[in-house]
Amino acid sequence: MSGLPVDALKERFLATIDRCPVVVSSPTGSGKSTQLPRWCAVDGPALVVEPRRVAAQGLAQRVAEFEGARLGDQVGYVVRDDARAHASTRIVFATPGVALRWVASGQIDRFRTVLLDEFHERTLEVDLLYALLGKRPPPRRVVMSATLDGVRIAAHLGGEHLSAEGRRFPVATRYLGSPEGAPSDRDLERRVARAVAEALDGEGDVLVFLPGKSELIAARDALRVRDVDVLLLHGQLPLQEQAQVFHPGAQRRVILSTNVAETSLTVPRIGAVVDAGLVRRTRYHQGRGFLTLSPIAMDSADQRAGRAGRLGPGRCLRLWDERAVLAPSTPPELHRESLTPLLLAAAAAGEPGLDLPFLDAPRPYAVDDARAELTILDALDDDGLTERGRAIFGLPLPASLARFVLQAQDDRCLDDAIDLVAALSTRRPLLRRQRPDPDPLREGGCDATAHLRALRTTNAYEDGVEPAALAEARSTRARLRNAWGLFESAPTSWAIDRRRLVICAMRADPRTAYVARKRGQQIAWANGGTEVQLGRSCAVDTDVPAVVVWASAAMGRDRDNQVMLTAVTPAPLAWLAEAGVGRDQVVAVQVSGGVITATLERVFAGKTLATETGVPKGASARDALYQLLVRGSLFAKTVRLSRERLADAALWARLEGREPPLDADAWLRARVERLGFESGDDLALLSDSDFLADPLPDDISARITQAFPRQLALPDATYRLEYEPVGRTCTLVKVAGTRKMLPPLQFVPPLPGWRLVVRDKSNERVLRDRARSA
Repeated sequence: MSGLPVDALKERFLATIDRCPVVVSSPTGSGKSTQLPRWCAVDGPALVVEPRRVAAQGLAQRVAEFEGARLGDQVGYVVRDDARAHASTRIVFATPGVALRWVASGQIDRFRTVLLDEFHERTLEVDLLYALLGKRPPPRRVVMSATLDGVRIAAHLGGEHLSAEGRRFPVATRYLGSPEGAPSDRDLERRVARAVAEALDGEGDVLVFLPGKSELIAARDALRVRDVDVLLLHGQLPLQEQAQVFHPGAQRRVILSTNVAETSLTVPRIGAVVDAGLVRRTRYHQGRGFLTLSPIAMDSADQRAGRAGRLGPGRCLRLWDERAVLAPSTPPELHRESLTPLLLAAAAAGEPGLDLPFLDAPRPYAVDDARAELTILDALDDDGLTERGRAIFGLPLPASLARFVLQAQDDRCLDDAIDLVAALSTRRPLLRRQRPDPDPLREGGCDATAHLRALRTTNAYEDGVEPAALAEARSTRARLRNAWGLFESAPTSWAIDRRRLVICAMRADPRTAYVARKRGQQIAWANGGTEVQLGRSCAVDTDVPAVVVWASAAMGRDRDNQVMLTAVTPAPLAWLAEAGVGRDQVVAVQVSGGVITATLERVFAGKTLATETGVPKGASARDALYQLLVRGSLFAKTVRLSRERLADAALWARLEGREPPLDADAWLRARVERLGFESGDDLALLSDSDFLADPLPDDISARITQAFPRQLALPDATYRLEYEPVGRTCTLVKVAGTRKMLPPLQFVPPLPGWRLVVRDKSNERVLRDRARSA
């Protein structure tokens, strides 16, 4: 293996790597992903982090061939659910998730060099690895990419930038248009078939870029080509099938690929590229990252086109209009994803504060959203990662689904929870939107039941279930069952305890509950945040009072701010109350026989879930006690005296330019909380002294009383005097009497320089203006 463009860098690379980090930029196919790990491994084990599992597996296979070694011995890979490496393997290719777990466990310390490949893709996990290694670096670091700002990254790392030229030939680009001008999935299979037929008129194989596995399968089914092999390339492809892509035979080929072939892997013998111009990526909305079908950025389009110019002049057929405007570059996931997985992984590595040298800093509001979510899921507290958080991090699931499965273990519905999570975790929907008639899967109006039935049936309904998604769901189920040691056969019964499952979900995450709100002729769904809508594919009727949400999606470009519920289960309001959703509000309280009784309403998103009358406990008991104190039903004289003392203290503080103490209501609330009142039948434990505020010193109190009396009594009216020192205003509030005229100034405290105002009900008149009194 010689004569690769990257070989020109070898001498400078080896002279630099022991001195400082190295950033290497060179075009795809220049050999950096295969050669640099081999150079580094001469001086100790090397870890190569690849953003995709198919790249990690494929590159490990190729490097093993170059080394003349058996895969899994001196050269190997470790990806989720598949490992071909051991403790003495010199070159290990791994995905970022695996590498992050090694950072958290300390296993990464065995590697002398860590190489981050295809860094320009800027996934959450790669950016976090970059930052973690910057704070606790291994002996040697290398950052590699076909397209990146190498000078900027080298400066950030305090390293050196090396660049190699690649073999590039001209690529002729032709735009075939789309129904919408911009890249579109409308009629995509037919348009791909037509473009492939045109591309096959030239030389070499044809590489087709499509957004996902389901589009690959649909395009394959639509192609009608003779004497041509049609192959798929995607992230779930086994090694044996990868070999067909990377080791071509005599037959011409059409390779239908996701963006895994954009930079991570070099597919040989490509003469033409057909580019749909689409990618599935996340978009940040309401604290979450929603998977959306989006046009690619121009840098990705150029990368894809370049795949046709490696062996000689090539062609690129783009399935959109030339006038369509694409974004110049793809933003990093750090700025378009929910940061929940990033914060969880950082906490597992001992960095819950994210005090790390990121290349681009995370946005504070996204960090706050992630921290709030992990706190709700009981994964994070003030001390960092909790035990439950460590368990969540150890599961190959989004944090919310992992938390649900952990709760299901406690609530004895693990089988149902695992099956439901597996059915919901597929890259494409398991249930087709186009429903068969009749639809036995959705019978009963519950999407959770429909997903479980689809997963458990031995005879999938052709018109109701996506076969590829079903296979993926069953694979995920097997992996999760193995993680919990459930080696017996998976359940096949369609019967589930829906109440138990739904309550379990709400205990794990109360935000899964939504209540119905009527908006004219439409129903909206709310959980205390932004209202959402029920998707057309849902089996649930709109006349149910509440639902538990298993999955949702953000609408596309036409309705950016709309979230549609895509998988839900109906729930009575009583189930929400039983799960502890919402909070208790004291709506009526009284004292009888030395015991407080109260009427409590459990309220969620403005909806009353349940009402109960009895002796309040805990926070409800403290709220009831506070209400009684404020309205004067308990310790009335003491509370009145405390109000006067606190008002005097506040006035004195303001006159001296100091921050005033708590007002009377806030002081009472704080006193109740500090006393730890836990039950309405504990009144006998309280006394007047518990609610008596400290007085001012006698001399100050006397001065305040003389200069700022609290009451003015005239023969025909009584006024309460309220003072605002900051604005130097005294308000005389009429509390009794028949007087219509303003009170005589000679009876009002002099208050030089103060403005005097009289308030009678809603009527307010100026008795003396500040300017005239000064």
